[in-house]
Amino acid sequence: MKTKKLLSLILVVAMVLISFAGCGAKEQSGTPEQPKTEQPKTETPKEEIKANKILKMGGTGFSGVFNPIMSDTTYDDYITSVLFEALTINNSEGEYVPMLADWKLSDDKLTYTFTLKDGIKFSDGTPLTTEDVAFTYETIACPDYNGPRAYAVSSMKGYDEFHSGAKATFDAIKIIDGKTISFTFADDKAAPANIESFIYGIMPKHYYKFDKWEDFLALNEKPLGSHVMTFDSYAPKQFIKLVKNQNYWDSANAAKIDGVLVSEVPDESILAALQTNQIDFAQISSSKDNLAAANALSNISVTNYLGNGYTYMCFNCTRPQLADVKVRQALMYALDRESFIDAQYGEGLAEVGMAPISPSSWAFPDASDLNPYKFDMEKAGQLMDEAGWKMGSDGFRYKDGQKFSVNWLVYTDSSWPGTLSGMAADTWKQLGVDLKIELMDFDTVVSRTMDPEPADKDFDIYTMGFVLSIDPDPTGALFDDDAYVAGGFNSSGYKNADAMELVKKGKAEFDMAKRAEIYKEWAAIMNEEIPHIIIAYRKELWGINTRVKGMDLGTYAKWTDVIKNISIE
Repeated sequence: MKTKKLLSLILVVAMVLISFAGCGAKEQSGTPEQPKTEQPKTETPKEEIKANKILKMGGTGFSGVFNPIMSDTTYDDYITSVLFEALTINNSEGEYVPMLADWKLSDDKLTYTFTLKDGIKFSDGTPLTTEDVAFTYETIACPDYNGPRAYAVSSMKGYDEFHSGAKATFDAIKIIDGKTISFTFADDKAAPANIESFIYGIMPKHYYKFDKWEDFLALNEKPLGSHVMTFDSYAPKQFIKLVKNQNYWDSANAAKIDGVLVSEVPDESILAALQTNQIDFAQISSSKDNLAAANALSNISVTNYLGNGYTYMCFNCTRPQLADVKVRQALMYALDRESFIDAQYGEGLAEVGMAPISPSSWAFPDASDLNPYKFDMEKAGQLMDEAGWKMGSDGFRYKDGQKFSVNWLVYTDSSWPGTLSGMAADTWKQLGVDLKIELMDFDTVVSRTMDPEPADKDFDIYTMGFVLSIDPDPTGALFDDDAYVAGGFNSSGYKNADAMELVKKGKAEFDMAKRAEIYKEWAAIMNEEIPHIIIAYRKELWGINTRVKGMDLGTYAKWTDVIKNISIE
């Protein structure tokens, strides 16, 4: 099976690389239609695109949502991050710095005023102005919006009126001139985390403006941005092809590579694809065996670092059998996460998770203040008894005549969900749980959990990984009650007014020490209530071909952040 998949990959990569050779002197197939205006003359002829200067990546989890305000998977975010540019970006230390614009914050810490850099243009030659910036954020705030970025604007002045359709203008946004624009947050919404509202790519109004929301969504697979890469083509479940933006507005910082080819490569084929040079780099599933195998490859350099995120299990707390916190705690105690980490990752590559904050964050609480939920079948059984689920003669638990049964959605694109669910199938059965495991691809899990309206979310349990923002504010993420919407990241249905009040306080506090205390209290609630189980904090493991230079990765430095530094020898 692995051999067949690798041969298929070799054929796909070879065919696409051949197609790259014809890209230099003509318009790119699949590129968005040019606006019907006179195009600026390029000062230099287009360069020939060379196949050996194409950066080749492998991985899974693409949904074809190449839109900076709609994408909801890590790999789609990778693509949008090299096609679109935002007002701000973070550096390798996790500090926010200008990308497209410098900014000033008002004395009351409510208004951010951005001034765009000179000469910014989209890849079709159209100037990027504050009209495009306003359009991007007005789209996130519009009544039709159903993506995962609403939290970027929901604290801004006049959001409720604009989003509800009561007002036709968004009071938060003021266009001062073609280069200057301001955003004002509501009077009680000053927060250090507000700067993270401005990390999303700016979209060209002339291309994305819409009368019907469906028209806007129809461009998800035909993106147009201003960054160093431009979109060429996409074949679902096969590849995504990007080429160098030869009209990049900041010529001194243009890409040093001629394109990016991202191929669909399952976890089990990553090492073989790296070894045979079918791909240049990829994230490798963290395990001691994979680390040893990667280190043995002479053409690959290996880097690993603590990821800014975690793997998690989500409980659908609207399901009657999962609504009781004692049941969720019982399932947690009956999940041997230490054995899972040993089996899946190995020593030093992961640790048991306890709080929904990364250990790399300044806000991470003292682990001694949290319940580690060490594997304890006796404790698990006691909690199930207390919740009214009694063991029946058939080995399953019952309450009011109903068997305790749950369905677990497991995606097969990565190995760890299968490992974890396989171990739980044993220990949870001992607990008296009738566990049904449904195997599917990653996209199907997303379509049944995050995408639907709350009433239509079709799952009991699912597992996934989550990448955190740099600021520990959880607004818009898994533990935000307001993110329990169609397209939102929170699928649990769990609500806690006290926890949300702490989130509000933590977001508004500018004193870092005080914020840390607030998040410590918030983390303790989540550790007790566990609408989501934080399974593990993982080190990210990457294999990079030795021909690739300048790809310096770290907790706060993704390959997309350093795309301008990457070269190929």
